[in-house]
Formats: sequence, C-alpha cells, structure tokens
Amino acid sequence: MRGTLNLSRSRVKIAANIAEGRADVPIKHTYAEHGDACRAANALDVVGDRWSLVIAREVVLGPKRFADLLASVRGITPSVLSERLRTLQAAGVVEPVVLSDLGRTRAYQATPWGRGLESVLESLGRWYSAGPSPETAGGMTPDGVALAMRTMAPPGWSSGPALALTLHDGRLSDPPSFPYTVDSDDGRLTVTPGLPAAARTSIRADATAWSEVLFGTTSLAAAEHDGGVVVGGDRSEAARLVKAFRTPAA
Repeated sequence: MRGTLNLSRSRVKIAANIAEGRADVPIKHTYAEHGDACRAANALDVVGDRWSLVIAREVVLGPKRFADLLASVRGITPSVLSERLRTLQAAGVVEPVVLSDLGRTRAYQATPWGRGLESVLESLGRWYSAGPSPETAGGMTPDGVALAMRTMAPPGWSSGPALALTLHDGRLSDPPSFPYTVDSDDGRLTVTPGLPAAARTSIRADATAWSEVLFGTTSLAAAEHDGGVVVGGDRSEAARLVKAFRTPAA
C-alpha cells in the first residue's frame, strides 16, 4: 500500500511537470516518502528548499508585496518566487492578504504557524555565529536587521522612552521604508513593526549600515558622517542602544 501511494504521488508530480513544461525536472521525493518519520526531517520538506526560509524571514514581521519579496530575497527569479509562495501557501506557512491602501494591493504574510519560524531563524543565526567562520558578506534587509536585533537583544535593557527606527535597503534604486518601535518589556529590549505614538529619538538608516553599527565595527559617529544613519532628537538614547548591543554579553 505504501509503495502504491508513493508511486501515485510520483505520477502526480510527473503530470504536473509535464503540464508546466518541466518534464525533464527530476522528481523530488519527500522524507516521508522515503520512510523517515523524524519531524525535523519532515519540516525540511516544508521549508528546506532554497529560498523558502529567506522568504519566511521577510514575512514573519508583516505582509510584503510580491515586488518587495522579489527585491529582498536576493538572487531569486519571479518564476521561482511564485512557485515557492504557492508551495508555502499550500503548506500553511504563508497566506495572501489585501493591504488597506488605496490600491488594495495584494501581499503575503506569515500565518500564525508560519510566524513560529522566527525561533528557527534565531537558532540558525546563533548556530552560525558560533561556528568557525561566522563572518558574512553582502547586505541586510530591514526585516532581516529587525529580526537580528530581536535575536541578539541585550539582557537587562532598562526601560526608557521608545525609539523610532526606520530602515530601508540602500541597495535598491527606490527602496521603501519600514518602520519599527524599539522599546522594552519586562527588562528585555523589543523591536516591533510600526512607529511609536511618541518618540524622543528617531533613527533613519540604511539597513546594512545600521547592522554594521550594531553588530560590526562601524561606530555610530562614522555611520552618521557617511550618511548611512541619521539620528534625530536625543542622540544619547541612540548611543545607549548601540552600546547595549556592543557589550560582550549581547
């Protein structure tokens, strides 16, 4: 019975490939079809394909338009993005939504189950950081930096006025801006989508430049001088935030 079921699934995949003009694409079998009941292995059937976790990273904090995802998921093609979104939607990881703008724009967001992948991304980031070569090259997306801040949030963050953080991806020709609120909750720093109702300090920055200030070797003053970071209002709060992330504990 098991062999018959697997054969039927393969035939369905072959038919789908033929219908899409991809008859020469090798059929991929799932871990379940190979008889592996490990739930970690079966999770890889859902998000183990190239790009899938990166797409999830970009929709965990809020909805993104197809064009936003195409720009943020570096190297992906429109056809592959469409295929991955269909697969993730069928698996229950993402769902389509209609934004409340005048154009009623279609977008994609993580489902409640899909948002659970943030802890997976956090664990992967910490695992890679503990490896023999944790250095990386390239840039960061706004939500990528926001998630990194949540992952590496320094302990014992003292309560204070919320900061308004607005990030954009300077690698794009006309990048959209993404707003966040940096605040505290029971002694832990929080980063949430959307600007605070009131803020004494505002930070506008290129996402990569801001990541280099928090996690790299660029000083806040140097980033301000280069124009990658612009601080408004009480600069001491921005400096306090940077110092917290630069401590060895963080």
